[in-house]
Amino acid sequence: MDCQANNKLMVYLIHGQNQVDSRRFLIRLKSNYKNIEIIPGKYLNEKIFSNKIKGHSHPLFGGKTAFLVEEFDGNWDVLPKQELEEIDIILWSGKKLDVKRTGVKSFLFDQQRNLTAFKLVDAVLLKDEREALVILDGLLKKKEPPEKIIGALSRGFSLIYCAKEGSLGKAKMPSFALQRLKDQERFWNRLEIKKAFLELLRADVSLKSGQESPSALITVVSKLSSKSLN
Repeated sequence: MDCQANNKLMVYLIHGQNQVDSRRFLIRLKSNYKNIEIIPGKYLNEKIFSNKIKGHSHPLFGGKTAFLVEEFDGNWDVLPKQELEEIDIILWSGKKLDVKRTGVKSFLFDQQRNLTAFKLVDAVLLKDEREALVILDGLLKKKEPPEKIIGALSRGFSLIYCAKEGSLGKAKMPSFALQRLKDQERFWNRLEIKKAFLELLRADVSLKSGQESPSALITVVSKLSSKSLN
């Protein structure tokens, strides 16, 4: 997950009763920041949060800071109303919460699921970033080989490119699979598909050059499944 892409405030909600997986996901998310400020959610109000932000000093060598609210109780009014420069907010809760604020990226960890690389491809091609990152986290926990994930994504983009070019007519695939590809290709134009292949190539080179697989895969999946691939 590339949290360094811009200066816009991001709010992440990590919640659900599956606390083991949500904590693992939180650890991966926290690794993207230079500094993490932890705030207890109990008795938290807007004044306390604002004072924390006012007393914050940016890291000496740059990089983003995140304020992590532990045991967030769902009171969205405590969050700051103003834009924060180089600061994101991470909310963690051991229960399922309703998202009552726009622009929040919600990651719900409610129950164990049968996760596969093919389900990850479906989420990415439908540009469902939240679902894609949750599935990827599960695959990483299961120690799914990175090359299998990159290969599945590459095949998925190859198929939707063929669908867009109208060259799937002779493919030996079930009718429901063909319809699924047609539905997915509507989310993409030709230029975006070409950029996706380039991002996958970069991720593959990074992995083969020794970069840690969680970081490289989270970054590429986040980029590919975002609403606009820049």
